[in-house]
Amino acid sequence: MFRIVPLLAVLSLAAWPANVPVQEASAPAIVGERMPGFYNGYLFSAEPSHVLTLFAPDGHELFSLPIQGHGNGNIQIESLAIDSDGTLAVSWVDRPDAGIDIRDLSGTLLRSFSTGRFLPMHLSFGENHSVWALGWQYDEARFSEDKQDYPILRKYSISGKETGGYLPRSLFAAGLPPGNEEYQARRITVTADRVGVEVISGKVGNQREWVELDLDGNVLGRWKLDPSNEFPGVTFTSDDRAYVHRYNRDTKSWQVFRLNRATSSWDLMNAPNEPLYGADGDKLVFSKYTGNIMLLSWFPQL
Repeated sequence: MFRIVPLLAVLSLAAWPANVPVQEASAPAIVGERMPGFYNGYLFSAEPSHVLTLFAPDGHELFSLPIQGHGNGNIQIESLAIDSDGTLAVSWVDRPDAGIDIRDLSGTLLRSFSTGRFLPMHLSFGENHSVWALGWQYDEARFSEDKQDYPILRKYSISGKETGGYLPRSLFAAGLPPGNEEYQARRITVTADRVGVEVISGKVGNQREWVELDLDGNVLGRWKLDPSNEFPGVTFTSDDRAYVHRYNRDTKSWQVFRLNRATSSWDLMNAPNEPLYGADGDKLVFSKYTGNIMLLSWFPQL
């Protein structure tokens, strides 16, 4: 049953449909001192930076293996995406090269392709097994951000052909690259009808926007994000609902907000008092951890 609780006649909190999760899992996924990445139920870690460790949604380890890149010996794994058929896309930078590996769920390499001067920092699979990448383009002479305008969002076929470039860099404020590296955070999600990206727009990392595009790359909307939003950032579900979470230091509790596109506001929800870690289809996944063990709980939306 759904219910609405009025708060000071100004703000309404929508109650979560149940107090218990529909699914739970645990995994020893905190490798080193960094929180793992999350993609549709899977947890992954890159510690050290060239070794990918992947955990299944039930918590067991699928594999741990080194990524080779182009053999330059300076591998940094940037992102991972998992398709509906279990195919993996793993992006890496091996200066001065960058590329994407296509692998199966055992980690076996199926193919690898170069992305040239474009550094694919965040990945998501889309329809027809396409691979979408959010990132930045470097100046070949200095390996710093290209001063020329460039699309920060690229689309590739599963075979590695670039089939589209969207969101010119010039649409965003000068400063840090909008598609900058953020270790094991997910900044792009593709659903059946749109692409959602969280980008930096300014000189400070917490100056951010949430941008949605249709599958042809046309911008549907842009919304400023509160600087206090916590890792891992915007959570985007398969039914196009966007959430963020923050820690309220006054009440010492976690708060979840959902984007209201009609009012361009983020509405407070009465959610579980745990960190929101991501989405798995139309379910929201909350987390807590003890030692190096991640505990995940799946909840339905309102």
